[in-house]
Amino acid sequence: MGIGLPGFLKKKPKVQSHNTYGLTALGKTKAEEFSLHGPKWEVLACLDENGPSSVTEIAEEVKSSPEKVKMILKGLIRSGYIRTVSQEE
Repeated sequence: MGIGLPGFLKKKPKVQSHNTYGLTALGKTKAEEFSLHGPKWEVLACLDENGPSSVTEIAEEVKSSPEKVKMILKGLIRSGYIRTVSQEE
């Protein structure tokens, strides 16, 4: 049995406005299967349709606040559906 980090020591994904986010292969599958519902699916569908996007671009497309989109992205990153594509300095 391997030794893993306890839940409170796991690194939390950081979502920042100046990063660009895109779908993983699993995320693309989930978006095309309509297997999620609500805001999570809207974010996945937005990235599937428009390609890698910033938090601001996603928020405008799904008509939500950037803060809410950041929270959704964190969850989707933890699930393995989204990844950071690039960081602009």
